[in-house]
Amino acid sequence: MADDRPPTDAVNVASIDIGSHTARLLIAEKIDGSKLFRPILRKRAYIRLAEDFSTGPIKREAMDRALEALEDFVSTSRRLRVDTIRAVTTGVVRKATNKERFLDLIRERTGIQVTLISGEDEARLTGKGVFHALNMHGRPFIIFDLGGGTTEFLLGQDERTEVKSIPLGAMVLTQKHLTCDPPQEKNLRRLEKHIAKILGDAFASNIPKREDRLLVGTGGTVTTLAAMIHRIETCEIGPDNIHGLLLKREEFVRLFRRISTISFEERLKLSGLDPGRADVIVAGAMVVGGILQFFQSPSMVVSFSDILEGVLIEYLEESTA
Repeated sequence: MADDRPPTDAVNVASIDIGSHTARLLIAEKIDGSKLFRPILRKRAYIRLAEDFSTGPIKREAMDRALEALEDFVSTSRRLRVDTIRAVTTGVVRKATNKERFLDLIRERTGIQVTLISGEDEARLTGKGVFHALNMHGRPFIIFDLGGGTTEFLLGQDERTEVKSIPLGAMVLTQKHLTCDPPQEKNLRRLEKHIAKILGDAFASNIPKREDRLLVGTGGTVTTLAAMIHRIETCEIGPDNIHGLLLKREEFVRLFRRISTISFEERLKLSGLDPGRADVIVAGAMVVGGILQFFQSPSMVVSFSDILEGVLIEYLEESTA
């Protein structure tokens, strides 16, 4: 695609994350001679690749939503003098039977070469993004990234880490377990048990001890819950007022009791809740609550920085090596 070539004076880089629920873009300015960057612009689109997906192919309508969003991302990147786009895809794309066709369509329509990464690589790159934003040196940690189809965990201390990807995602769980509006109590209890079982199975051989271990959450559901608890308006959500926020368990419990007993239309009126996430926020909140309960943590730290930053950090490390 000849007209997709960046300007000859391009100086910026971009990362794209194509997830099960959203596609996101981060454009940043490279800082010469270093592995650092300065964010310039962020964009997000609700592409809902996991819509009506359990196994088999991604639906054509969902792929079309993704392609439209990615064309917009490429157009925006070109206007902002981006010379390199690093794109990854995660979540349900890993399981889709038509994933190769989907990636081919992206390349044909946008010129973007998308890398399909494993859950382990997703956790590792998310960890890079979190370490970039938060001072965690020397502290044992549990980092989790809650997405639409899966949740990735990075556990360890400094360079000694363990990664896990488990099948707990806000959109997939909503479609399987919370089909009534508002959710029925029996379905909430059934989903609560399901989440506890998945966590127990994943960490059966190595349950991290609570003491001195920092629990950090990232992903759209986590940042949305933090915004709702701290009364941050949707238009104001960003790294400056999300990075490092503390989400206390008792605050979370109060919020969950509220959002789980009202309808979708009522949730749309709540401060801090983006309309595109209103239908999946209850299931997503239940995963967060399950993690807090499982690891016996009274609170967690929120990171706005995640895989988008991690992808850029890895690119800059490679290019300056």
